[in-house]
Amino acid sequence: MDSTSQSSEDKNALSGGGGGSSAPVASLNRRKFVSTAAWSAPVIAAVAAAPLAAASARFIIRPSTGTYITSWKGDHHYGSTNSNVSRRSYDFPVKVTDTAGNPIAGATVTVTASGKNRDGDLLGVYAYPAPSNGGPENSPHPAATLITDSNGQALFAVNTQNLSSGERPATAYLTVTVTYQGTTVTEAVTVYITLSD
Repeated sequence: MDSTSQSSEDKNALSGGGGGSSAPVASLNRRKFVSTAAWSAPVIAAVAAAPLAAASARFIIRPSTGTYITSWKGDHHYGSTNSNVSRRSYDFPVKVTDTAGNPIAGATVTVTASGKNRDGDLLGVYAYPAPSNGGPENSPHPAATLITDSNGQALFAVNTQNLSSGERPATAYLTVTVTYQGTTVTEAVTVYITLSD
């Protein structure tokens, strides 16, 4: 059926009229309209589903890029359980959640330290608890990997180098890489050390 053989019902429906309309009638072929609609529906459905799939794969890591740790001091490498707080290793919890804030269990989290001076590494990273050792300059341990628990947390511990006054301030970085269901997200945390205990 072409546009010249449309019924008067079709013409009224297109013109918005009910009989006495004198508005011009658009020429529309019903077969072309149905064919176009049939091709458009799957495309619209696919486009609408794409953001949902992308959103379901996203997650949030804390701490995130832009975090600055300025409270840590040098010479904290005597283990996570040391009774002397001024020598104890620092806890470094990583929390992984979905975009609604629900914890994600089973995500793989790797924390990698970077930053050196003439003595060696500034930071050592461990799965909690950190051991008591000679510090990252003597016992390098730049990375550790854990799986998040049911609370979406992976608990790491960090040892800091004994920094002399001439070695401060010192800047190091903790790169947090999380992989979950085929998606990998990386965050970078800056550690700025101005004092030693």
